[in-house]
Amino acid sequence: MNHDEKYRAWKERPIALNVSPDFAGEVMRRVHREAVQRQAPWNWPGVLEFFQRNVAFQFAALAVAAIAGLSRLWLIFFAILQP
Repeated sequence: MNHDEKYRAWKERPIALNVSPDFAGEVMRRVHREAVQRQAPWNWPGVLEFFQRNVAFQFAALAVAAIAGLSRLWLIFFAILQP
C-alpha cells in the first residue's frame, strides 16, 4: 500500500466524534465573553455622547482649553520678549 492509498483509506474511514448540538453556541459564548473582558476601558462613543449632552461640561472643557492656550501664548511671548 503506497502513501496515496493509505491517505485515501484514512480519509474514507468513519470518524466517531461526539459533538454536542450546542457546540457552536458555546464556542460563540466563550468568544463573546473574552471579547468583553478585553474591551478597552474607555468607550469613546459614550464619552462623546456625554460631552454632547452635558453643556456645563462643554463650557468647562472650553475654559480649560482657553486657559491652557493663553498660558502657552503668554509663555512664548515672555520667552521671546525677555531682555
